[in-house]
Amino acid sequence: MKNSILNLGKSLSKFEQKQIGGGYVQFCYSAGDCSRFECCSGGKCIDTRYTLEQPDCL
Repeated sequence: MKNSILNLGKSLSKFEQKQIGGGYVQFCYSAGDCSRFECCSGGKCIDTRYTLEQPDCL
């Protein structure tokens, strides 16, 4: 039974794991507080690669 549970779904890439983030929201004050592909908008780091509208980045 353990093996059948372990084989459910697919492995997530590092990027996919980061997107899920376990419900953790990274707060920021400037783009320097975020990772390379993110900007700080409204106090949250937003991944600019997958947004339809470009947020106002600080």
